[in-house]
Amino acid sequence: MIKTWELDPEFKYEIMKESGGEHLTACFQCSTCTLGCPLTEIIPTYNPRKIIQMSLLGMRNEVLTNPDLWVCLICQTCTARCPQDVRIADLLGAIRRIAEREEEAGKLKIESVRPSFDKAFMHQIQKYGRLYDMGLAMEYYREKEGSFFKGMMTMSKDYKKFGMRLFKKGKMGVKSMFPVKVKDREVMKKIFEHMEAEKG
Repeated sequence: MIKTWELDPEFKYEIMKESGGEHLTACFQCSTCTLGCPLTEIIPTYNPRKIIQMSLLGMRNEVLTNPDLWVCLICQTCTARCPQDVRIADLLGAIRRIAEREEEAGKLKIESVRPSFDKAFMHQIQKYGRLYDMGLAMEYYREKEGSFFKGMMTMSKDYKKFGMRLFKKGKMGVKSMFPVKVKDREVMKKIFEHMEAEKG
């Protein structure tokens, strides 16, 4: 049930100010994005069209706290098929940024581990210019569990479950124990400075 008194009519404009959210109001709810999404076969409840509809209606809190917001893997299938050029993957990215800012300000709690993984992943790229597997795992588990010790305990349990598969693929092995930095660190620095400027 939609509570009209809780709707935020300005929410769609807030999204449209974000990079990637500019074409939100072009959506006419044809469901092509949802029907073409490969993730809906694995997660039947995932519905990007519904997230867009809720955003247009001004259901700000429901959208920003929706765990499905973090399901998209940005494969761009929806964007390629959208007849209105809405660029759904970029749009979801714009909404995620708003949600992350709200969480950082203490206004909401994101019910997903995805932001923690994304932050850890990007931090490793920023730091080394490439992915450092062990660093990613340690940072992610620490963030997820709230402390280094708890994070390492959970990491060791998970590693027992699927660690050998990672090891066979060259991940989490001896070579991955130490980071390897790219040579041109200035290029990476400029990329991340540009990203920060875009956020601001």
